[in-house]
Amino acid sequence: MNITKSIILCLFIFFNIGCENDTKENSEGLSLEKENQINEYLTTEVNNTLGLAVAVLKDGNLVYENYLGMENLNEKPVTKETIFPLYSLSKLITSTAVFQLIEENKIHLDDKISLYINNLPKEWQDIEIENLLTHSSGLPDYDIMSGEVSDSITMKNLIQNKLRFKKGERWEYNQTNFWFLTKIIEHVTKMSFEQFVIESQFSNEAILYSSNFIKPIPNRSFKYSFNESAQQWEKIDFDFGKRTNSAGGLNLTLNQFVEWSKKFDANEFIQPSTKKKMWTPFEYKEAFYFENENDKFLYGWQQYSSNHEISYGFTGGMVTGYRKFIHQNMSIIILTNGMKNSPIRNKIITKIAGIVDENLTE
Repeated sequence: MNITKSIILCLFIFFNIGCENDTKENSEGLSLEKENQINEYLTTEVNNTLGLAVAVLKDGNLVYENYLGMENLNEKPVTKETIFPLYSLSKLITSTAVFQLIEENKIHLDDKISLYINNLPKEWQDIEIENLLTHSSGLPDYDIMSGEVSDSITMKNLIQNKLRFKKGERWEYNQTNFWFLTKIIEHVTKMSFEQFVIESQFSNEAILYSSNFIKPIPNRSFKYSFNESAQQWEKIDFDFGKRTNSAGGLNLTLNQFVEWSKKFDANEFIQPSTKKKMWTPFEYKEAFYFENENDKFLYGWQQYSSNHEISYGFTGGMVTGYRKFIHQNMSIIILTNGMKNSPIRNKIITKIAGIVDENLTE
């Protein structure tokens, strides 16, 4: 009997030690001190927007997650279920889709767009896929405010315009580039752009693509501006139409974005060598950079030099931001739904990066 009791006791102790180790391992992440620092900082920044959702991923794990403020003007709080329009952060997902097809040898960066899009003006036909990704095409921009106008009429009006400059000459941001990428993806895959992205990057989950920012959708937040005179938030209403989806029509919860980021880091979409190409600065004939010479444009992504470190990402609608600090194996996601004064998404990313890693402190 004593031997039996001893065995049971040993097993009990072994089991509990194992459980304690599991608990310790599963709780690895930020220290309580750093978590409190971020919390305290965000309680001040939430005053500059209506609501926000924040996530930090480190070494493949979600180490910080927070929801603050209001989802809408009815004072519904931001929660895990809140869906945020990504606006131009959508371009990162679209660029990844293009490089997925490049990996599959279905398209190439130096392919002429006339291989996939018919009836283009002669001077447009030598533009290459890489020029669309890098905004170096010289194409005129279509009127994104006319979302209700058909694609055929939009194209008819668009081709009446001349190229703004020769391909590769300089950087000029416009939405036509990503509309044409949509056309190329649909031509090659024989499916809708949205279907291809959802199938290849979101495992056929219920992901929302919509550039109609007037139509109410359960749990979706919108973009709000702050009226200084009236001292109140006001909803911004736009319907950019379906053709803008690849450039700015993806809507995700914070958790959906986190899962996408994890899969991206795990090379489930494209391989490291392909990422390296995607993150190569494009050589424009006229030298181009953003705030300083290290802030360059890549293939649909932007290179940042804040925090004393090169990082890759983008922003959207002046309210969303995503940044990957490669050497620290860290990604930061900021989703907000408005701003009172100046955009704060890059400011928040920079601050949080410095809290998580002291070497990144500005």
